[in-house]
Amino acid sequence: MVFILTAALSFLLAQPQPAAAGGAAFSDSTSEVSDEYGKKLDKGVDAFYRTDWETASAIFTELNMQNPEDPMPVFFQSMLPFWEYFFIDQRSESAEQFLKISEQAVSLSRERLEKSPGDTTMVLMLSGLYGYRSLVAAGESNYRTAMQNGVTGFSYTRRLLSLGSDRPDARIGRGMFYYMVGSIPSGMRWATNMAGLRGDVEQGFSELKIAAESDSYVSNDAKMMLMYLYDKEGRFIEALTYAELLTAKFPENVIFKFKKAQIHENAGNIDHAAALYSEIIKMDNPSFNRLTQNSKERMSELDKISHKH
Repeated sequence: MVFILTAALSFLLAQPQPAAAGGAAFSDSTSEVSDEYGKKLDKGVDAFYRTDWETASAIFTELNMQNPEDPMPVFFQSMLPFWEYFFIDQRSESAEQFLKISEQAVSLSRERLEKSPGDTTMVLMLSGLYGYRSLVAAGESNYRTAMQNGVTGFSYTRRLLSLGSDRPDARIGRGMFYYMVGSIPSGMRWATNMAGLRGDVEQGFSELKIAAESDSYVSNDAKMMLMYLYDKEGRFIEALTYAELLTAKFPENVIFKFKKAQIHENAGNIDHAAALYSEIIKMDNPSFNRLTQNSKERMSELDKISHKH
């Protein structure tokens, strides 16, 4: 079965590793579905990671219609606007779309967990979903919603910690929570203090790095979050470390390639950025026409800069 990409947030975006979609994480929850359904889900996740999102979206929609009580297709469908928001441009439209679809995934996951309280996969998924919702809300400067989702997500992370505090999937959830708390503006810290919430950015990075270095299905998710968050913090050398790892493992993933180009540009590495934008233009991924256009625009701007020098 499939990998959970936690992206997690405590995850967890279910993450297939290219060759085999490691599915132990979902095995308990999906033992009742057919092999054909599982294989189709694997194909959807594989298409997701190759950034063939037209195929991925069509598969997830089909599976949702086939089994509307299964939260997994809805979860993956919600990851499409989530990735657009995090890695292409932070448009409120993408944020709203993600929050709407992920709300449905949360509802389905909670219903399944109520029926099967021992379903670890649903705990992982809920931890990840709430973690992602917290990050998106914070990105939209809706800090109250960010805290609410962060606290709820961390309650599920605590359940993972009860199974072992060194679990990589628990560390990534904890890391996201610490970062979220630590990134709240100082003017709102009184609210987190009153709620008894503690954590800082460096604690978050420390937990995420341990998860990234693990031999776990959440390793790539942790690398993804570190790439994004280090870039956001202006720590470009560290961001590039994880961008290199991700683009080497997923060479067809045009989003990782674009993010790597942006980080190089932010770091002043104009030649490296231009080379990557050029690759993206040549790939001309039909699922990401906006990304191709953005790359052309950046190439034009970089060309102007190079001529000035």
